[in-house]
Amino acid sequence: MASTGKAFAPVVVSIVLLAGLSPQSRGPESDSTGVTIMALGDVNLGRSVGQRLLKGDVAYPFLQIRPVLERHDIVFANLESQIANRGGETQHPRDRYRFCAPPQAAQALRLGGISVVSTSNNHAFDYGAEALAETIDELSAAGVQWTGTSKDSVDLFPPAIVERNGIRIGFVAYTEFVNRGKGWTGTISIFEQSRARREIAHLRKKAEFVIASYHGGTEYADAPSRGTLAQLRALVDAGADIVVGHHPHVPQGIEWYGRGLIFYSLGNCVFLQPHNTWARKAFAVSMEVRRLGGSVRLAGIKLLPLAVSNQPTFDVTDGVADSLYERLRRLSTAEITRKDKYIVVNRGDR
Repeated sequence: MASTGKAFAPVVVSIVLLAGLSPQSRGPESDSTGVTIMALGDVNLGRSVGQRLLKGDVAYPFLQIRPVLERHDIVFANLESQIANRGGETQHPRDRYRFCAPPQAAQALRLGGISVVSTSNNHAFDYGAEALAETIDELSAAGVQWTGTSKDSVDLFPPAIVERNGIRIGFVAYTEFVNRGKGWTGTISIFEQSRARREIAHLRKKAEFVIASYHGGTEYADAPSRGTLAQLRALVDAGADIVVGHHPHVPQGIEWYGRGLIFYSLGNCVFLQPHNTWARKAFAVSMEVRRLGGSVRLAGIKLLPLAVSNQPTFDVTDGVADSLYERLRRLSTAEITRKDKYIVVNRGDR
């Protein structure tokens, strides 16, 4: 595993109760405030979920996990579907890989406790520029922040900055590719290393902790390719504290790299892909950041196993939790341990 050679204070990331992250042990340099953040995987509010939303059941997608999400100050997810009014269509009649969520999806996100989403992914242009702009408008009207797209062609894409308890958390998002269409240049944040460095450098002047979303890699693969791994690591080199990967639809490994923590892929969240066992199992990342000695640092983290469906749940069997732990232990360079149904990521002597 690569290292920057910087010295880190010893930190062991410990497990906490589902009801919320407990206070970490605090030395004289720590203040009394922190921010709890949850990161979720791929969320598709089109297809059959979109039909439920059209019938007015806006609580449906996040009904089972909402109580846990609401115990966090900030909840982030990758929004895999555009949000636009297409006359009741939530999946293209001739292309099952082209889908769109109805306008009610923005309220579903808000009601479910989602604070901020990435809109930069391979489905960001499924229904074109008009739907891209409508997605931004619907999210804005619902009070859900976004990052990764722009209605106008831009040089640098706007980040999302969420302030809680006096701590500013910044989000940026990138995708490796877009499935279809032309004319999206400058409106969808394609990963470019030089631009990512500039954007994150600008963001760090305004935010005290940076989370970068990366959408790319190979679907259903156990691990990222060398090229994908290089791009994930480049985001840490650019200044991101946490990098969360999306698109493979299955959970992949975890790595401490330099000053940052990389989750290669969180897997799915609200997504129905019954053909693949690991597309039905995933995890959410629950973390706490705290002001320590004048800077904001990661103070606590845990992974919550998730049973994936159109209505996911954290109420998983021991078998699901066991299999997820064994998979992550095999695929991760970061040291992890199991505690009850949760997974602990240890920082060791960093």
